Amino acid sequence: MCRALIKILCLLWALLLAEVASAQRVMPIVKMYGDFGDAYTKGRIIVYDPDSLMPDTFDMYAKFRGASSKYYEKKNYAVKLVDSCDSKMDARLLGMRNDNSWILDAMAIDKARMRNRVAFDIWNAMDVKPYYYESEPKARTGISGKFVELYLNDEYRGIYCLNEKLDRKQLKLKKIKNDQIRGILYKGFDWDGTTFKDEPEEYFNDSSIYQGFESMYPDVKEDGFTDWEPLVEKVNFVLNSSNDDFVSEYATHFDVPVLVNLHILINMIAAIDNRGKNQYFYIYDVTEDKKMSFAPWDMDASFGRSWDGSVYEDVEKGFWFSNNIVAHAEILDKAFLRDVSRRYFDLRKTVLASDSIKSRFEEYFRLFDETGAAQREYDKWNGEDGIVLGFAEEKEFINQFVDSRMAFLDDYYIEYYEKTADIKNLPVEISDQDVYDIFGRKVNNLQPGQFYIKSDGRLFFNR
Repeated sequence: MCRALIKILCLLWALLLAEVASAQRVMPIVKMYGDFGDAYTKGRIIVYDPDSLMPDTFDMYAKFRGASSKYYEKKNYAVKLVDSCDSKMDARLLGMRNDNSWILDAMAIDKARMRNRVAFDIWNAMDVKPYYYESEPKARTGISGKFVELYLNDEYRGIYCLNEKLDRKQLKLKKIKNDQIRGILYKGFDWDGTTFKDEPEEYFNDSSIYQGFESMYPDVKEDGFTDWEPLVEKVNFVLNSSNDDFVSEYATHFDVPVLVNLHILINMIAAIDNRGKNQYFYIYDVTEDKKMSFAPWDMDASFGRSWDGSVYEDVEKGFWFSNNIVAHAEILDKAFLRDVSRRYFDLRKTVLASDSIKSRFEEYFRLFDETGAAQREYDKWNGEDGIVLGFAEEKEFINQFVDSRMAFLDDYYIEYYEKTADIKNLPVEISDQDVYDIFGRKVNNLQPGQFYIKSDGRLFFNR
């Protein structure tokens, strides 16, 4: 009888959501029940998807997630779904991947409540593929996420982003086989060694922590061991190889095309907390090739604001993705910044067009406003933990940041773009053809010292 009543109530709730959805936009709702803290605790989670007739209900374990973030009143949660026997259970939540492990991101320090999500949307749209992509065409270097409104024990807790995890499964790294480690995934959680500037210390493969890195796969708690030797090898190479050896060999140690894209992303969003910390380092299969690739993570401190939500001063004039790998490549390999600049200006025509970046924010701001979530978030959290909210003001702040930041990067990268061009062989005469700038915009008043493109596709330098 009790179960039948619950089913009826759930059906009525779904019908109510459908009715409301027909009149206005509705964000998915997540309800969690349980008493959660620093350790995983059993509970229950219900996911109400406006596009589904019935909600999804699961047993689960959840805990607070994050280091400093767990001290904020608005908590992040790590969630693991289980079946009736307490075994891992995969589920496809809100149309995302089929998995048992999920993250509810509170975005407590982000005045916009969307910076990390937009940053990942841009990264995903850049379509960055790791070096082993031909072997694993389903490998993804970024995550999907959906905005929801969370209730904890029926108390409203505000706007959250339900995120996938960036893990072995997402990256398609090789599993352990016959106790032989193959795929490896490290996460940078501190600054100690993650910028590749500190001499390696002694390491122990029964420890999950080493010099600011955490071994995410293998998981020492589950697997009993990991392998720090490939990481130490990379650090030694960066610190101790000769200049000539670095230039000739670093592309065999590191996934340079991914590094190029990461250089652009981190600089474009001015992610001040992602130069080693809040980054993933991974190897597809150490038994075949020890090349290391990279992926970003936790990009809340970005788009003009710092790790505590404050304005990051002078962000328009500098700050470069400057771990020691990149610093060496920039100084020693003339081709590196050439490749970065070419990739940057290619992306400026599409993914990194200023209007494209702004439109991503605009869509989420509109979602928050039209569903009423923005007002509920403001009423619940404005002023909490020193974070003053104001979505309209924050949208204007971000738009101004995008304009000034992209103008600065255009000036920076064009220098390296021009340095690599053969100016002597470029035509300087201007005919009656239409002329366009490097972003494809038609120009009437040409400026000296700039590159332009004729309607026949020829590039020329206007002296």
